[in-house]
Amino acid sequence: MRIRAVAAVTIATLVQSAGATEAERPQLKDVSVVRIAHYSVPSTVITDREQVRAIVGELARLRSKPWRRADTKLSCYATLVLLRGDRTLTLFRIKPEAVVERAPGKGQSSYSIATSEGDLPRISALLAEIPPAKDCN
Repeated sequence: MRIRAVAAVTIATLVQSAGATEAERPQLKDVSVVRIAHYSVPSTVITDREQVRAIVGELARLRSKPWRRADTKLSCYATLVLLRGDRTLTLFRIKPEAVVERAPGKGQSSYSIATSEGDLPRISALLAEIPPAKDCN
């Protein structure tokens, strides 16, 4: 009887924490501006609605996959910032093999996912068009 009670409490805690995880990540809607840049290089600002919509769609598809609640350490990454007006919605650090999402503000959780070549074709093409990262091999 006691084991069932412990199992029920454990399951309830897991379900509640899963819901809290999704609530912490901002929804990718009403994004009006995307700033994108390689590590240590000035950013390029994208305001074209179609381009912004395509980038957000690509990130939404990636977000539909299972992410880890962890901050994977990356060096020489590209940064992609999604803005709603002039307010930062969320930030992505991107490398060909991984993506880390960090919500703005201190104490916010980070989420990581391993990626493959075909996961971010539009974003990869944009990164190829802008100046490369300085001092990164």
